[in-house]
Amino acid sequence: MNETILLVIGIILILSVSIDLVYTTFSPRGAGLISSTIATLIWRSIFWTSRYFNYKKILTVAGVIIVMSVLVGWVLLLWAGNVLIYLSDTEAVVNTTTKVPADLAQRVYFTGYTLSTLGNGDFAAGSDGWRIYSSFISFSGLIMITIGISYMVPVLSAVTARRAISIRIASIGHSPQEMLLNNWDGKDFKMLNLHFNNLAQPLAEQGQMHLAYPVLHFFHHTDKVAAILPNVAALDEAITLLLLFVPEDKRPSDQALIPLRQAITTFLGSLTALFLEPETVTEPSYDISKLQAAGIPIQKPDLYRISKLSQRRRTLQAMLLYDGWEWEEICAPILDSNMDLPEML
Repeated sequence: MNETILLVIGIILILSVSIDLVYTTFSPRGAGLISSTIATLIWRSIFWTSRYFNYKKILTVAGVIIVMSVLVGWVLLLWAGNVLIYLSDTEAVVNTTTKVPADLAQRVYFTGYTLSTLGNGDFAAGSDGWRIYSSFISFSGLIMITIGISYMVPVLSAVTARRAISIRIASIGHSPQEMLLNNWDGKDFKMLNLHFNNLAQPLAEQGQMHLAYPVLHFFHHTDKVAAILPNVAALDEAITLLLLFVPEDKRPSDQALIPLRQAITTFLGSLTALFLEPETVTEPSYDISKLQAAGIPIQKPDLYRISKLSQRRRTLQAMLLYDGWEWEEICAPILDSNMDLPEML
């Protein structure tokens, strides 16, 4: 009875990790249960450690640790499942010289090298059926481990692309109001058309990359200029200020504004991989003081439109908090003031 239980548990474990690995690496819709659980637990542990010691730079190692932990987790679970299957039959693994059945440690050893090679000869499968099974897991194990390692390559490429889009957004302005002030020509904000047109496609692509590789959410940058989340939040808030407080004839064209807003919405949708709770956070207050001081025409916002955007802004707030940022930091300077002239920063 115990041997049957070991066999069933081993099969379930192997099927679970195989499905999780294949779904995570090939599905365009995110991570499997095992990998997402590992990622979330590690992120929360590192996140609260950074809060406890008040040292945000700890978060910068989270992404790499999570990717490596997911990979190691797949290997260990695959290894453990096959060990249980070999334990289900006393004669499954034997010493090639004495023909004595292997003990637990020897079966763990035999399973480990079988998953990556066909062994070194000191232990072997005890029957034709087990020899066929050993050959099967040798091929399948090597393939699955290779797939897991290959998963890291597009993730790291996506991290680089994310830094690039973040720097591009930050170049428009370091805060929502600065983005608008930098593109006010004295009459309207049509100068933003070029920026918005250039950002819509790469942001839409980032949304899809985050759906395909949810682990990207856990790559944190302490430098705001390279951190996509506070910059996307600032850009989205700039658009919100345009939609609520700026007369329609002075806004960028709908052909530029709508695709970008929709791309950001897609990006926010990719955050469903995270355990965000927008309902538990307070909606940030609106700040248009610099726009008013610059003499830009401001209209009184419609209360219905404000209420419609409440969920969106709370989601942005929850997104920032989950990644270790505060809402006020979307207005923080992005570059060292000692590196250039004030007008270049």
